[in-house]
Amino acid sequence: MSTKDPVKTLLAKLSDTGVCMLSTLHDGRIYSRPMSLQEVDDDHALWFLTRLTSPKIEDTTGGQPVNVTVAEKGFWASVSGTATVVRDVERQKEYWSTAAESFYGDASPEDPEVVLLRVDPETAEYWDSPGVVATALEMVRGKVTGDPARPGDNPTVQL
Repeated sequence: MSTKDPVKTLLAKLSDTGVCMLSTLHDGRIYSRPMSLQEVDDDHALWFLTRLTSPKIEDTTGGQPVNVTVAEKGFWASVSGTATVVRDVERQKEYWSTAAESFYGDASPEDPEVVLLRVDPETAEYWDSPGVVATALEMVRGKVTGDPARPGDNPTVQL
């Protein structure tokens, strides 16, 4: 097991993430869609650009639970919390990029159709693998000793 602070590890790994999956609940069904993570701020909030008319907006108003999942090479995370729609043109301008321009077409950060989705995490669980070789060695160690293999960190953290 690592001696690193699990919250700091999680936040650093999330900050390096490009695309994740946002899952919401609608009419008793779970819906997941890819989202580009713009920022993990000092309050641990996860920020996304989206359209005001997107179905996820209805799914996230009123404090319904959401989940953000990340799957990167050697790192997986599941972050549970609630989402809020935020209109902050200055922050939207900070997040605006060539990719956003192509995704939103003729819209701009000032467009009333463009908003932010802020996810306030409450808990998270992640799996952080030390790499293919170290994982393979740990699997062999587990087989030889009969002890369960522990090929990386798997903490649950409160945010």
